[in-house]
Amino acid sequence: IPVLFSCTKAPEEDYDLYKNMQEYLLQKFEAMPGAEMRDIAQDFDDYVLKLTLLPRLVFGNRQLEVHLYPLESDHMATGCISQFEVPPDSANFTDVAFVVRPNADLRAPFMHGDALKGMSGMSTSFSMDFYDVNMDEIDVDTFFGDQLAKLEQGLALVEQYQRTGEDRGEYTKHLVPYKSKYRSEIEVPDTDVEAELEAYHDAALAAFNLFADAYLTALARLQPEDDATLISGTKAGTEEFINILIENDSAVSLGNMLFNSEEKFNHYFNDGFWRSGYYGPGL
Repeated sequence: IPVLFSCTKAPEEDYDLYKNMQEYLLQKFEAMPGAEMRDIAQDFDDYVLKLTLLPRLVFGNRQLEVHLYPLESDHMATGCISQFEVPPDSANFTDVAFVVRPNADLRAPFMHGDALKGMSGMSTSFSMDFYDVNMDEIDVDTFFGDQLAKLEQGLALVEQYQRTGEDRGEYTKHLVPYKSKYRSEIEVPDTDVEAELEAYHDAALAAFNLFADAYLTALARLQPEDDATLISGTKAGTEEFINILIENDSAVSLGNMLFNSEEKFNHYFNDGFWRSGYYGPGL
């Protein structure tokens, strides 16, 4: 009943948050040294999923368009953005998800996050973090250095929207060992007041911009290290991290349901979004 009820509502106003996040991050990716769009992007040109019954009820439509922007650069083994648009060509984006996985010879954490409109049982939310898969060799504070001030500024902007108590981390308990103290996990306020809703979306976008700028600035100034311990530890940690997602993450369960094909979903998730198994040139 809650699922059916959620489908009768008009699309939720997002104040162009998801579109603006995608455009800002894509621009930042393209400005990274040596940035190029990966060939796999062609596989997702005009990529429309025909939804089965339950996803139709959840999304209120028979079709969903997948937008995928998979890049690489001198520093990024993968920098990828994913969005769902329902219905296709409607400019109604339900989400934006993104990841940066640096080359394994760089002493840097991941950047990963997702923002999504609420569905039945879940509120409209935005989470973003800097996951450390090799804590013996990588220190998040050292990585950011003078960029930490931007993280603190971003956290201050969204402090009033942060999830607390049992709600915080409810869907990401499997990632606790990798989370940073700079994690942002916010949700839309329970209000119908237009100004308050707009203020939330403005704050979420401003914090996201600060976080992304701080991370990519810090990443771009790193130099590769010929350090076997760093490289092997990051590769092993990355493989473990992605396997944990596949086994435990609710986004994977939803993705398998949407694509209705394990092979097609793996091409999107493993090959496209995470670029599993690739760690940089020659690595």
